[in-house]
Amino acid sequence: MKTSRRKLLLAALGASQLALLGRFAVRSASAAPPPNGPTKLLCIWLDGGCNWEHFFTPLTGAGIDKFIQPPDGGMHPFGYSKEQVRNFDGTAADLGSTNPTRKLRGPVGWNDANPADTTGSNPLSGGTQNYRPWGYSWVNPKYKLYDRTCVLVGADQGTASHGSGIVASMCGVAGSSFRAPSVQAVIANYMAAHFPDRPVPNATLGGTLPAAYDLPALATPYSLTSLSLVESTISDRRNSAWDGLRTRTDVEGMAFDGTPTGETLPLTITDRAVLEAIRERKGISTKGTDDLYRQIHDTYAGVSKTVARDVLTVLDQTKGFEFLAADPLYAGGPFQTACIGPADVCGNVLSGGSFDFALRLLKSNLVTSVTLRASSIGNTGFDVHYSGGARAQTSHLRIALEAIAQVLIEMQLTPASSGQGSLLDETLVYIYSDFGRTFARSPQDGTDHHPATCGILVGGSVKGNQMLGGYDETAQGSPLGAPVNIIEEGGDKATRPPTSQDIAATVIRAFGLEPGKDFFIPGGYGEFEGALLV
Repeated sequence: MKTSRRKLLLAALGASQLALLGRFAVRSASAAPPPNGPTKLLCIWLDGGCNWEHFFTPLTGAGIDKFIQPPDGGMHPFGYSKEQVRNFDGTAADLGSTNPTRKLRGPVGWNDANPADTTGSNPLSGGTQNYRPWGYSWVNPKYKLYDRTCVLVGADQGTASHGSGIVASMCGVAGSSFRAPSVQAVIANYMAAHFPDRPVPNATLGGTLPAAYDLPALATPYSLTSLSLVESTISDRRNSAWDGLRTRTDVEGMAFDGTPTGETLPLTITDRAVLEAIRERKGISTKGTDDLYRQIHDTYAGVSKTVARDVLTVLDQTKGFEFLAADPLYAGGPFQTACIGPADVCGNVLSGGSFDFALRLLKSNLVTSVTLRASSIGNTGFDVHYSGGARAQTSHLRIALEAIAQVLIEMQLTPASSGQGSLLDETLVYIYSDFGRTFARSPQDGTDHHPATCGILVGGSVKGNQMLGGYDETAQGSPLGAPVNIIEEGGDKATRPPTSQDIAATVIRAFGLEPGKDFFIPGGYGEFEGALLV
């Protein structure tokens, strides 16, 4: 078997160590001003494919009659009528308009006068359903999350396969593997020049890794599923490995070629010896070997700076949820514990994802992008092929979206790390799933994979209280997306059915990146016109 310089280095360092070094390469701050918009990205993947129409209603009155089952179910509701649909801002919904730009709206399942009510009869359902409070946080007039939210409707994923659909939601292009960088990696790479002191640009807390594809190593996703993993990789807290080696001295930074860098590095005696040893190898072999040594030298220095920051202590001292519980509505009761039916299955509303850890990462300003998997209570996902799956997803999707809304409220109540606005102002939240699901006509139905999906954008740069797009209501069976106004990559405007590329491009454009200059998505792409405050 032939050996190569890279194979020899991998054998010496170990593949995982080399990859870890690459993620923490030394980065120089850009001389350009900070971006005028969000600087962080929170991506929330709802596992399994969602019947978005159970919570949001981008249908006309005729479309509701055609595609949505009439309300029934009592304490385990399914379906809704036109009379239940209301704009999230409390105004009456115009169900006669076919305009693809609508206010955010959906079926009312809660009691506005007493949001915690779980037993009363919902008169809007004709008495066929009991009040279910989960989802109310999206319409809570105290926080008005709807004013920060835009739902992109009916995008064609180009697939009905789980793995391929997840990839499409993250990079815009369906496939068994990535053919373009994930939106997470694109933003992590772009922001690294503006925020060089964020040690983990692209963090993931579970699910498919948001691949960097051909971007620099610093954009590679890094799994941070717990504080214990942080402790074992980018911390010097473990005494067995670091005993006697923690003392650091500020020394003049040296480049691989031995020239001063103009910065000061906090190095241990081991760090200094390793860096000196790497520099001594310059010129011994070929230019290719020197390039690899240069990468190892610079990334090792970056790791040393990260460990010196003691990120584990920063995370230990950062609270995830700290403001929400001050609101009595969220201090207990059904907004903490959700139940399916009378009490068939119950669980903590926030148990469906690593929400607290994600908040700690964002609040600590240690990350640019965080990706997490979200489900409902009991770790219930949304791949509901089974009999009764449509009814089950109705309740579980509302509970999952309630949990996400509580995360958003916590972000809205948290001051931004920049000192201007809130954490939600400086973060774009992107909520997505594998694909949509077929529209059920019976609560006893399961639902199958369906390529028409939605993406939800909340927070920084988002023009809120709107849904853009809809469904082809002339279709028989489950409809695909209806035409919507798109700004194509070249700047021309078009009206056409949207695609997964368009959702990905809109996410990236929220950060001010320019098509063709700062990013590219294969297969053609555009931005949902009117989705962003630009």
